[in-house]
Amino acid sequence: MLVYSRLAIVLGLATTFQLATLAQTPSAPQKIPPPLGKLVDVGGYRVHLYCTGTGSPAVVIVGAGFSFNWGLVQPEVARFTQVCSYDHSGIGWSESGPKDSCSLRVSEVHAALKNAAIKGPYVLVGHSLGGLVARVYAGEYPDEVAGMVFVDHAMQFGLMLSPPPPGDAKLAPGSAPPMPPKMPLVPGGGGGGIESDPNFSKLSSRDRELHLWAMSQTRNQMALQANHEIVPECVAKADAIAKEHSHPLGDKPLVDVSTDEALGPDYVKLQTDLLSLSENSKQIIARKSGHFVIIDRPDVVIDAISQVVQSVHNNSKLQDNALR
Repeated sequence: MLVYSRLAIVLGLATTFQLATLAQTPSAPQKIPPPLGKLVDVGGYRVHLYCTGTGSPAVVIVGAGFSFNWGLVQPEVARFTQVCSYDHSGIGWSESGPKDSCSLRVSEVHAALKNAAIKGPYVLVGHSLGGLVARVYAGEYPDEVAGMVFVDHAMQFGLMLSPPPPGDAKLAPGSAPPMPPKMPLVPGGGGGGIESDPNFSKLSSRDRELHLWAMSQTRNQMALQANHEIVPECVAKADAIAKEHSHPLGDKPLVDVSTDEALGPDYVKLQTDLLSLSENSKQIIARKSGHFVIIDRPDVVIDAISQVVQSVHNNSKLQDNALR
């Protein structure tokens, strides 16, 4: 059940959280708040790119959620280098684009960075589904990636996208099999999004208000609902890259931030597989954190990014694994 609970949390990030948002939906249209960053053309439509700080290598955040969900991480990273977060097409301030896909996510980030004149190579930071997108980006544009940070990388078990066969031993007696991805189960019921995390209150009032504004909009709900649809393509592309090379990232620094929640064998194996992507990798376990490490333990995420940036700067190996 731990595997299915874990997948439910990850897919919960990609749903509309209807129970949580129906009460937030206004009866009249809300005034659109001004964007934090700027809208950048990516080929006939624009996406929101929010860059702060100066220096290199630039850190590029690729996540399944909104740019303002990184309000506890981005300002601190901006103290030591340039850092950019973005909203993929159809969410936040970004305009709607073509049908969502893993390839589209990669091309949007690539075009946005180039058209905004953000110089590479970059340190990519991928949270959840963003970890898969970051890996595909590195496979397609290897010269544009200097390092990588995974933050509770999405579970990538293709078989988990459908209910298990009857009698699966992992299911407790009398329990129902997981629902299909379009109606993912979320621990505790209800929303299961970042707003349901107890540490959501740690975000600034501005970022909380922006998140609740975004989640009250039907277009955002629909776009996030479709996140699960790109998982199979992302998994297939990432797996193909991994099979092509024993260490796809070579000796580029890679820090894998995992959690100590529901440490089942499949989750542990995933971390081992992720670490094998580079010959210069390490794992940091964020203690007392759920899936939303960026608000549960932002200090760990900031430290992981700092270590990769320093490794790139100094052309040095990362230190040994750490538990935080």
